[in-house]
Amino acid sequence: MQHHESFRAMDTEIDLIVESASIPLEAGISLRLLFEQQEQRFSRFRATSLLSRLNAGEAVTDALFAAACRLALEANGFSGGLYNPMVLPALEQAGYATTFRDVTGGEPVATDVPRASDCLVVEGDRVTLRDGALDLGGIVKGWTVDLGIELLQVRYPNMVINAGGDARCAGRDDGQDGWEMEIEGEPGSAPAWQGLLRGALATSSTRKRRWRTAAGGEAHHLIDPRTGVPAESPFVQVSVWAPETWRAECWAKAVLIGGEDEARRAAKAGYAVLAVGSDGGVREW
Repeated sequence: MQHHESFRAMDTEIDLIVESASIPLEAGISLRLLFEQQEQRFSRFRATSLLSRLNAGEAVTDALFAAACRLALEANGFSGGLYNPMVLPALEQAGYATTFRDVTGGEPVATDVPRASDCLVVEGDRVTLRDGALDLGGIVKGWTVDLGIELLQVRYPNMVINAGGDARCAGRDDGQDGWEMEIEGEPGSAPAWQGLLRGALATSSTRKRRWRTAAGGEAHHLIDPRTGVPAESPFVQVSVWAPETWRAECWAKAVLIGGEDEARRAAKAGYAVLAVGSDGGVREW
């Protein structure tokens, strides 16, 4: 029997689907607690979080925080710098300085985004910043899905966790070779993809988190680290399949920012890519 639970965390909807003969109360409670603990570490909107303390100049000593920073440095490397966790000042300048429901105004200004490897120092469990301000929101969301699967699949071998488009499954849906999943296409149109998911799938989009700037223009939340302003891309949405959600999330963001060249790089590295263009056309690599 399938059991479905939803809750909000990290400013998005979290969905848990579990195959279980009885109501999996433990699974839902454990997943809610995991996301709350991660927000206590990584939320840029909580003044007491470890991330906020790091950005305020403190050194942070915490094994999970250090692990996330290592993942961010790895992603910065494999994406050729298109995933860059040091875009926070540029993102706030563009207007995204509060939780999204309260975002208004701002004015994107071209600026130099520092290299992550020049700013972020991880020594064992200790993390410091030489310069700039860190934002780990997207990668931590995907990583928390991974941690949730690893935490729960021993007891619940057939399950899916989906955090606002960052999804990972374990086992099978009703005896199939994976879990039924779809990627939405243009509003009012057929899905861009539907099929069986095995492993992880992450989707990055510029269609939803958009707002009016102080000058009346439009901005979105994906900053191009090469310019320091919201990315101009031939794509409005990119999905990437990978074994791990955090890796799929970072590649999806990098391809959306980098366009076709980055899609080819991702495919060459062994990751399937699906992109929806501004004209609604769907392309795969």
